[in-house]
Amino acid sequence: MSPGTETLKILVVDDEQNIRQSFTDFLEDREFNVLTAENGRTGLAVLAKERVDVVLLDLRMPGMDGLEVLKQGTKIAPDTPMIVISGVNRIGDVVEALRQGAWDYLEKPILDLSILAHAVDKALEKARLIRENRDYQDHLEKMVAERTLALEIANTHLSNINTRLRKVVETTRGLSGCVGLSRFSSRILDEFAAHMAATGGSCYMAEEKGLRLMHCLDPGHAPEFLPFPLAPQSVLNKVIKSGRPLLIEDVTSAGSPEPSGWEGYTDGSILAFPIPDGTGQTVGVLTLHSKAEPPFVEQDKEIGAILASYSCETLRAVKAFETVQKSEKQYRTLFEKTNDAIFIVEKDSGRFIDANTAAAELTGRSIEELKQITTRDVIPKGEEEKFLVPDTSDRAREIGLMTFCRPDQTCRMARLSTVLLNDNTMIGIARDITHDLEMEDQLRQSQKMEAIGTLAGGIAHDFNNILAGIMGYSELVMEDLNKFNLPDPVRQKMDRVIAASVRAKDLVRQILTFSRSGTGDPFPVKVSLVAKEILQLLKASLPSYIKIETSFDSDSKIMADPTGLHQIFMNLCTNARDAMAEKGGILSLKLEDVYLDTADIVLPEGISKGQFILISVKDTGHGMEKKILDNILEPFFTTKPPGKGTGMGLSMVHGIVKSLNGFLKISSTPGEGSLFEVFLPVCKNDSKVKKTMAGVIKKHTGHETILLVDDEILLAEMEQISLESYGYRVTIFSKSSAALEHFKVHGKRYDLVISDVTMPEITGDVLAQKIRSIRPDIPIILCTGYSERMDEQIAGLLGINALLFKPVPVETMLLAVRSVLDGVNPQQHGSPPKKS
Repeated sequence: MSPGTETLKILVVDDEQNIRQSFTDFLEDREFNVLTAENGRTGLAVLAKERVDVVLLDLRMPGMDGLEVLKQGTKIAPDTPMIVISGVNRIGDVVEALRQGAWDYLEKPILDLSILAHAVDKALEKARLIRENRDYQDHLEKMVAERTLALEIANTHLSNINTRLRKVVETTRGLSGCVGLSRFSSRILDEFAAHMAATGGSCYMAEEKGLRLMHCLDPGHAPEFLPFPLAPQSVLNKVIKSGRPLLIEDVTSAGSPEPSGWEGYTDGSILAFPIPDGTGQTVGVLTLHSKAEPPFVEQDKEIGAILASYSCETLRAVKAFETVQKSEKQYRTLFEKTNDAIFIVEKDSGRFIDANTAAAELTGRSIEELKQITTRDVIPKGEEEKFLVPDTSDRAREIGLMTFCRPDQTCRMARLSTVLLNDNTMIGIARDITHDLEMEDQLRQSQKMEAIGTLAGGIAHDFNNILAGIMGYSELVMEDLNKFNLPDPVRQKMDRVIAASVRAKDLVRQILTFSRSGTGDPFPVKVSLVAKEILQLLKASLPSYIKIETSFDSDSKIMADPTGLHQIFMNLCTNARDAMAEKGGILSLKLEDVYLDTADIVLPEGISKGQFILISVKDTGHGMEKKILDNILEPFFTTKPPGKGTGMGLSMVHGIVKSLNGFLKISSTPGEGSLFEVFLPVCKNDSKVKKTMAGVIKKHTGHETILLVDDEILLAEMEQISLESYGYRVTIFSKSSAALEHFKVHGKRYDLVISDVTMPEITGDVLAQKIRSIRPDIPIILCTGYSERMDEQIAGLLGINALLFKPVPVETMLLAVRSVLDGVNPQQHGSPPKKS
């Protein structure tokens, strides 16, 4: 708001103090005088007393609601713009508010107050245009009356002036029909030329960097664009600078102006008129030229000035119309670009009358195709009645979830609301939430897996402790059997106990593998072993009418994390099972070694020729059409009904295969089944992984003193017996706090500390740090069945000398102890359960 201008008043009517205050602060910063009212009655009282320029009105208020305030307020101050604001998004409220005289509608919360500023400015501008248009009409009628009266009183020799003025009025009426700046420019130049009997002329409109030619009576004479600055003494520059008409009766006379950027007129007479925009600002110049006699005279200039003064209002209207058109186009663009699908439907027949782009995307049809069909063609039978239920309310009615069927046999889920537009027309607004539902399903699945992982971790810890005792004591018994040379049948029975324990250990590892969502570092993995594990898990979930056929002709290894490999097998086999869920069939799983060369097959980009292992998963299910095959690897793409699949399985398989430097081929025939072929490069050298402790130490025995801490006393005693049988002196504690207090006093006598990780009071990793604070040089070995607190990376950061995973065989424990005491950095032992 510029200095010296009258401060505009804005009345804010809202029952919420924080909103009134925030609007007041924002608008006062923009130099408005803000009046507030906490309810409708107070607002009407202020409106009746004060001259208010804009009213901001909340629709939902206790006592008198916004619609009643609007109804009464428009009677009190019919010319005052009223903008309604509501946090309840009901189309019916919008329609009723506009019907009662609201100028605009905004939704709460208004996160960006520039939207509020724009609405206020737009309303003020519209009110100003209305006032000025009314003033213009009054002014025009008054001026015509005054000039007509003056002309009637004047001498009869001025009758030609009356005629010309009547023509001016007629011209202004003709100009009022112009709806574009180009049309206005050509029309006004033609009218001026007709009034002045001109033979040449041009109309220029000002732009930021110069004057743009809009129309010319003698094409080819005037340039299309004249850049600023213009020649100082030129006709155009003088008219723009002075804002007044200019008459040159003889161009050849002395003191004639210089050309305006081109050759200009060299003879005859010139008339030039400024084209004002109604605010006094010159926005264009109109020039006329005549070579005929008599030349232009003062009367021509005066008549032209009158015509120019009237045309400025028309120009304002033209520009306002263009602004409205631009605004309407912007709002139409917003309507078309909104993510919500909008349908206009004939209520009785369900025929689509119109729809926006989002509606076309939701239904998989063009807008023209939608206009040829009804709701029954896109909504499953039994659901379309919900769309078309009669409702006499003018408020939007939320229907809830609605299924929209597409021509490609896929479905989209949307949340639908409807509102009655008139007796036989409804508006449906649908928001596509298919992706949200899929993400929710995926989240639920992820939470299930997380819960399973937590449960599996707890079971693994306790079960591994039990297995550690069984295996440890069994190995001690085996040593005694060998020592006393007992019969082979007894040893065979103990061998079976140990073998069963190893199998149980592997089973725990499999449970942890399937429960975790992350992946660990890759190492050589024998694919056939993973495939066999998967088959054991699958057999329990397959119905009797689905048979399994296997052919494992490969013992090759690949560099991979077993988790990823498990996910490949599980997803492909599960999809094969689902494809045969109705009619049954044969699930074939095949492994073979193949050598791929560019001469035999077109390899994908980034894949080099060489030795691969081929994993083939084949089913005899319903198969897939090409349009489904083209999209099957896209995330969230699924042909299963909502709630039955996330669409992430094959996308995940594709990602894992690519991360393993392999590739995936899919083929399918409708009615016959599908074949998924995974090509993974064979591990060329796994010698690093085959390192053992053999040769690192030459003997298991020792004489050192060891402090052993484990809250499972049976395990502690078993490990004590094992170590002492090889010459070590072992002191055991089942409470970590007691072990720490003991070490504070007798720490110097120990050569090594062995501790469990998961213990009450003080966990193994914390105990290790406290012991190191007492004796930084003491070597430490940690043992764990399963712990979120500890893995090999964390152990390395803590300076732990060795990390063993329960159950720990006696041989492994002895090797680790000896290597740590001898200063050799041993590798981890056991089967670490990788965590996400």
